[in-house]
Amino acid sequence: MKKVFLAGLLIAALWRPVFGETRPFVELWNNFAYYETNVERPGYDSILGYYQGKAGLWLFDTPFQVYGAYYGMAAQTGDYFDNSLVTGAGIRVKPFAAIFPGSNWANEWIRDIKLYAERLGISYTKDSATAAAAGLATNDTRYGYDLWHEWNLDKPDESQFWGELWSNLSYRTTNFGWSLATGEAPSFNDFIFYLQPKLGRHLGRGIEAYLKADIVYSGKSGPDFFFLNNADYGVGIRFEPWRQSESAPELLQKFKMFYEVLGVSYLKDKPADPTKVVDHDVRFGIDFSYGREY
Repeated sequence: MKKVFLAGLLIAALWRPVFGETRPFVELWNNFAYYETNVERPGYDSILGYYQGKAGLWLFDTPFQVYGAYYGMAAQTGDYFDNSLVTGAGIRVKPFAAIFPGSNWANEWIRDIKLYAERLGISYTKDSATAAAAGLATNDTRYGYDLWHEWNLDKPDESQFWGELWSNLSYRTTNFGWSLATGEAPSFNDFIFYLQPKLGRHLGRGIEAYLKADIVYSGKSGPDFFFLNNADYGVGIRFEPWRQSESAPELLQKFKMFYEVLGVSYLKDKPADPTKVVDHDVRFGIDFSYGREY
């Protein structure tokens, strides 16, 4: 990872006389919601927050970025795995933005694919002693792609459908876990794939109804990895009060309040503990982002 990061800096430095100066960027995403089961267990009944961001530099007028990143979780529960902060550094590139801008809704998303590499460390904000006693990895290296794209949401044609798509595929060396074979390690050395599409209709005045799915799939199998091999899917409704307001601060323009009712399916094995098996989830909360399109 360090070699990849330094190679990107070197390439950009050599291109500087041709391509000009660096410029900064900031990217944020925050989601705080109540979850009835959280695809973990019946009676989860907790508020869970996800917060993440990146801040860095475009490497002159190239498609490369270097950045610092954080990925955090915070919950009412005392579990260490729901209360953590991951920080680190990365480099990424948007390889298709200039060469394939897209010609219609079916292929315009290709230009937003980002290839990245990150080196990350973790700390736990609750029950860190249990995490330490379990011998969990404290560092992880990840390589993969990330995609975020929206259709018909800025200055929308309300007679047409709208859509959102987030997808991420990464190879991870530890995933901040451990070797189930030896109880030691830490070792993961496998991929995790996320796919989260939404398709909806505008109902007017910032109200949007939609169908959605949250799919996670990995190279790991067995009941200990049920949380990396499942899908939840269903319906939702949300309200974006400032999306079309030109006077609203940009940070608030993608603020959403949402409510979702979802079914749950296990793509491989179910949890070994039958008390953790769920078939549905109910979620409501807020979501807001800034700069994800970069």
